[in-house]
Amino acid sequence: MIDKEEKEILKKQLDREPRNIVDIPVRCAAGFPQVIVTAPILEDSDGIFPTTFWLTCPELNYRIAQLEDQGYVTRIKEKIDADAQLQEELIKAHEDYANYRVGLLTDEELNELQGENQGQYRVIKESGVGGIMDFEGIKCLHTHYAHYLVNQNNPVGRLTEQLLKNEYVELNPEQCKEKCQLEG
Repeated sequence: MIDKEEKEILKKQLDREPRNIVDIPVRCAAGFPQVIVTAPILEDSDGIFPTTFWLTCPELNYRIAQLEDQGYVTRIKEKIDADAQLQEELIKAHEDYANYRVGLLTDEELNELQGENQGQYRVIKESGVGGIMDFEGIKCLHTHYAHYLVNQNNPVGRLTEQLLKNEYVELNPEQCKEKCQLEG
Protein backbone atom coordinates (compact mmCIF):
# COMPACT_ATOMS: atom_id res chain seq x y z
CA MET A 1 0.00 0.00 0.00
CA ILE A 2 1.30 3.43 -0.92
CA ASP A 3 0.98 5.88 1.93
CA LYS A 4 -0.02 9.55 1.81
CA GLU A 5 3.57 10.85 1.99
CA GLU A 6 4.64 8.65 -0.93
CA LYS A 7 1.68 9.92 -2.96
CA GLU A 8 2.78 13.49 -2.22
CA ILE A 9 6.34 12.69 -3.30
CA LEU A 10 5.02 11.15 -6.52
CA LYS A 11 2.84 14.22 -7.09
CA LYS A 12 5.93 16.42 -6.78
CA GLN A 13 7.99 14.17 -9.05
CA LEU A 14 5.33 13.93 -11.75
CA ASP A 15 3.99 17.48 -11.33
CA ARG A 16 0.49 16.01 -11.29
CA GLU A 17 -1.73 13.79 -9.18
CA PRO A 18 -0.57 10.16 -9.53
CA ARG A 19 -3.24 7.69 -10.66
CA ASN A 20 -3.72 3.94 -10.45
CA ILE A 21 -0.56 3.21 -8.48
CA VAL A 22 -0.16 -0.46 -7.66
CA ASP A 23 3.43 -0.59 -6.42
CA ILE A 24 6.77 1.20 -6.19
CA PRO A 25 9.21 -1.52 -7.32
CA VAL A 26 12.31 0.67 -7.71
CA ARG A 27 13.66 3.42 -5.47
CA CYS A 28 16.77 5.55 -5.78
CA ALA A 29 19.68 5.43 -3.33
CA ALA A 30 17.97 8.16 -1.27
CA GLY A 31 14.82 6.03 -0.98
CA PHE A 32 12.59 8.03 -3.32
CA PRO A 33 10.42 6.31 -5.94
CA GLN A 34 12.07 5.88 -9.34
CA VAL A 35 9.53 3.57 -10.98
CA ILE A 36 5.89 2.94 -10.22
CA VAL A 37 3.57 0.21 -11.45
CA THR A 38 0.18 1.45 -12.63
CA ALA A 39 -3.02 -0.55 -12.93
CA PRO A 40 -4.10 -1.19 -16.52
CA ILE A 41 -7.74 -0.29 -15.92
CA LEU A 42 -8.23 3.34 -14.95
CA GLU A 43 -10.05 4.02 -11.71
CA ASP A 44 -13.38 5.84 -12.05
CA SER A 45 -13.25 5.49 -15.83
CA ASP A 46 -14.13 3.08 -18.57
CA GLY A 47 -10.67 3.42 -20.05
CA ILE A 48 -7.41 1.54 -19.91
CA PHE A 49 -3.80 2.58 -19.47
CA PRO A 50 -1.28 0.25 -21.11
CA THR A 51 1.85 1.89 -19.65
CA THR A 52 2.54 -0.35 -16.67
CA PHE A 53 5.98 0.83 -15.57
CA TRP A 54 6.27 4.59 -15.16
CA LEU A 55 9.59 6.38 -14.59
CA THR A 56 9.04 8.98 -11.86
CA CYS A 57 12.56 10.25 -11.09
CA PRO A 58 12.65 13.87 -12.34
CA GLU A 59 16.40 13.81 -13.02
CA LEU A 60 16.28 10.55 -15.00
CA ASN A 61 13.27 11.82 -16.94
CA TYR A 62 15.18 15.00 -17.79
CA ARG A 63 18.31 13.15 -18.85
CA ILE A 64 16.40 10.65 -20.99
CA ALA A 65 14.45 13.49 -22.62
CA GLN A 66 17.81 14.98 -23.59
CA LEU A 67 18.84 11.67 -25.17
CA GLU A 68 15.56 11.52 -27.08
CA ASP A 69 16.08 15.09 -28.29
CA GLN A 70 19.45 13.95 -29.68
CA GLY A 71 17.75 11.27 -31.78
CA TYR A 72 18.55 8.24 -29.66
CA VAL A 73 15.15 6.57 -30.16
CA THR A 74 16.04 6.20 -33.85
CA ARG A 75 19.69 5.34 -33.15
CA ILE A 76 18.80 2.60 -30.69
CA LYS A 77 16.14 1.26 -33.07
CA GLU A 78 18.76 1.09 -35.84
CA LYS A 79 21.20 -0.71 -33.53
CA ILE A 80 18.55 -3.28 -32.58
CA ASP A 81 17.46 -3.73 -36.21
CA ALA A 82 21.07 -4.60 -37.10
CA ASP A 83 21.42 -7.29 -34.40
CA ALA A 84 19.27 -10.45 -34.42
CA GLN A 85 19.92 -11.18 -30.74
CA LEU A 86 18.82 -7.67 -29.71
CA GLN A 87 15.73 -8.06 -31.89
CA GLU A 88 14.82 -11.27 -30.06
CA GLU A 89 15.46 -9.62 -26.69
CA LEU A 90 13.19 -6.71 -27.61
CA ILE A 91 10.34 -8.99 -28.67
CA LYS A 92 10.73 -10.96 -25.43
CA ALA A 93 10.73 -7.71 -23.41
CA HIS A 94 7.47 -6.64 -25.07
CA GLU A 95 5.95 -10.06 -24.35
CA ASP A 96 7.10 -9.97 -20.71
CA TYR A 97 5.66 -6.48 -20.32
CA ALA A 98 2.28 -7.58 -21.71
CA ASN A 99 2.23 -10.67 -19.48
CA TYR A 100 3.05 -8.59 -16.40
CA ARG A 101 0.25 -6.15 -17.24
CA VAL A 102 -2.25 -8.98 -17.72
CA GLY A 103 -1.12 -10.43 -14.38
CA LEU A 104 -2.26 -7.25 -12.64
CA LEU A 105 -5.86 -8.09 -13.54
CA THR A 106 -8.17 -10.76 -12.22
CA ASP A 107 -9.75 -13.28 -14.56
CA GLU A 108 -13.06 -11.55 -13.86
CA GLU A 109 -11.68 -8.16 -14.94
CA LEU A 110 -10.20 -9.66 -18.12
CA ASN A 111 -13.43 -11.46 -19.00
CA GLU A 112 -15.46 -8.30 -18.38
CA LEU A 113 -13.13 -6.24 -20.54
CA GLN A 114 -13.21 -8.86 -23.29
CA GLY A 115 -17.00 -8.86 -23.29
CA GLU A 116 -17.41 -5.08 -23.19
CA ASN A 117 -14.55 -3.72 -25.29
CA GLN A 118 -12.57 -5.98 -27.63
CA GLY A 119 -10.21 -3.15 -28.62
CA GLN A 120 -9.20 -2.39 -25.04
CA TYR A 121 -8.94 -6.09 -24.25
CA ARG A 122 -6.61 -6.53 -27.22
CA VAL A 123 -4.40 -3.62 -26.08
CA ILE A 124 -4.14 -5.07 -22.57
CA LYS A 125 -3.36 -8.59 -23.79
CA GLU A 126 -1.32 -7.93 -26.91
CA SER A 127 0.50 -4.60 -26.64
CA GLY A 128 4.05 -4.34 -25.39
CA VAL A 129 6.08 -1.69 -23.65
CA GLY A 130 4.05 1.50 -23.30
CA GLY A 131 1.14 0.02 -25.26
CA ILE A 132 3.00 -0.43 -28.55
CA MET A 133 1.50 -3.04 -30.88
CA ASP A 134 4.58 -3.44 -33.11
CA PHE A 135 6.96 -5.57 -31.04
CA GLU A 136 9.86 -4.49 -33.23
CA GLY A 137 9.17 -0.85 -32.31
CA ILE A 138 10.30 1.58 -29.66
CA LYS A 139 7.80 4.09 -28.33
CA CYS A 140 10.04 6.11 -26.05
CA LEU A 141 13.16 5.55 -24.00
CA HIS A 142 11.51 6.49 -20.68
CA THR A 143 9.12 3.57 -20.52
CA HIS A 144 11.70 1.07 -21.77
CA TYR A 145 14.13 2.30 -19.13
CA ALA A 146 11.51 2.03 -16.38
CA HIS A 147 10.86 -1.57 -17.48
CA TYR A 148 14.60 -2.26 -17.48
CA LEU A 149 15.02 -0.88 -13.95
CA VAL A 150 12.37 -3.31 -12.73
CA ASN A 151 13.67 -6.53 -14.30
CA GLN A 152 16.85 -5.86 -16.31
CA ASN A 153 15.56 -7.69 -19.41
CA ASN A 154 14.79 -4.80 -21.76
CA PRO A 155 17.53 -4.18 -24.36
CA VAL A 156 16.35 -0.63 -25.08
CA GLY A 157 16.52 0.12 -21.36
CA ARG A 158 19.97 -1.47 -21.12
CA LEU A 159 21.24 0.62 -24.05
CA THR A 160 19.65 3.72 -22.50
CA GLU A 161 21.46 3.02 -19.23
CA GLN A 162 24.76 2.76 -21.10
CA LEU A 163 24.05 6.10 -22.77
CA LEU A 164 23.17 7.69 -19.44
CA LYS A 165 26.46 6.47 -17.97
CA ASN A 166 28.41 7.75 -21.00
CA GLU A 167 26.65 11.13 -21.29
CA TYR A 168 26.19 12.03 -17.63
CA VAL A 169 27.79 11.53 -14.28
CA GLU A 170 26.14 9.08 -11.91
CA LEU A 171 23.10 10.41 -10.10
CA ASN A 172 24.08 11.85 -6.75
CA PRO A 173 21.14 11.36 -4.37
CA GLU A 174 22.15 14.38 -2.30
CA GLN A 175 22.16 16.66 -5.34
CA CYS A 176 18.92 15.52 -6.88
CA LYS A 177 16.77 14.74 -3.81
CA GLU A 178 15.47 18.32 -3.66
CA LYS A 179 13.39 17.44 -6.72
CA CYS A 180 11.70 14.70 -4.68
CA GLN A 181 11.88 15.79 -1.06
CA LEU A 182 8.77 17.28 0.50
CA GLU A 183 8.96 20.68 2.14
CA GLY A 184 8.97 20.92 5.93
